Amino acid sequence: MTDTIRKTSFLRSARLEQESLTFGVVLLLAVALSVVSPAFLDGNNLASLQTALAPNLIVALGMMTLFMIGRFDLSVGAVMGISGIASAMALEAGMPVPVAFLAGIATGLLIGAFNGLMVARLGINHLIVTLGVLYMTRGVIEVVMSGEKLAGFTSFPPAFNLLGQWEVGGLSGLFLFALLLCIGFEAFLRLTFRGRSLLFLGGNPQAAEATGIRRRSTEFWCFVLSGGLAALAGVLMTARVGMANRYMGEGLEMQIFIACLIGGGSIAGGKGSYAGALAGVLFVTLLTNAFNLLSVPSEWQAVVIGAVLVLVVVVDGIMVLRKSGRPWSSILGPFPNRLSA
Repeated sequence: MTDTIRKTSFLRSARLEQESLTFGVVLLLAVALSVVSPAFLDGNNLASLQTALAPNLIVALGMMTLFMIGRFDLSVGAVMGISGIASAMALEAGMPVPVAFLAGIATGLLIGAFNGLMVARLGINHLIVTLGVLYMTRGVIEVVMSGEKLAGFTSFPPAFNLLGQWEVGGLSGLFLFALLLCIGFEAFLRLTFRGRSLLFLGGNPQAAEATGIRRRSTEFWCFVLSGGLAALAGVLMTARVGMANRYMGEGLEMQIFIACLIGGGSIAGGKGSYAGALAGVLFVTLLTNAFNLLSVPSEWQAVVIGAVLVLVVVVDGIMVLRKSGRPWSSILGPFPNRLSA
């Protein structure tokens, strides 16, 4: 009994209660898949899981950073796609691999800076800005790729492909890199003042500014970080699969959005962790893998993903109301008669 209390106390003090629940669900889902589908533990399937997890986790680290301050970025999938294309075009133009790599990263950083300027400096709603940038970027991708074949750019030098295809002990190097990046971000959140200030700013912006935390500057750099990480994922994934086309990153923003919410983030800000981003990405990736292994029709996949999104948003909304002091009776009870009021 004492051990249970200590464990609960630790999870609560470390703000990892929802993250632990998500990791538990992930474990149950993995066990269920291994029983229902023997192909789940096949080497090829495990390798494909690593390939899917790595870029999603890298993007989720940037999205979770924004969640902590009460913002999000719906342009990450498009940024991932256009950054891979930028690197591929640089390689086709004869530029060295390091220059091509930096060209892709710079593309994402510039888009992130644009998002940050619009939101932090001009005060435009982050949903409107990033949704608009999503459509603009996808439009640019279509224009750039209009004269290319369906597969897009496919001729890369071996040195570039090695960026995404190296392995350590049979494990994908890209997957290991993403895990190390996640650990580094979690350490930053737990051990530094700037990391902890993200949650403080998201939870109580007025109090955070009163203590000297620069809200606008922090918002700007969080959007730059999100764009840069999405670009990094796009360039590394381009190197991994050996092609850059118009389809990379398409629809990814909703998967990352769901992953961050399930992993403990909140659209209201003030909560979340990078360990939670990992937990959420694991859940979404395993769910997608389950669809494929069980041959679930694509239309039903969309129904399930949409239902999960609605569910986590509703739960998040209820938790925000509870945090503000609203009793359960006023949240789940009958609608108030506003006309009589």
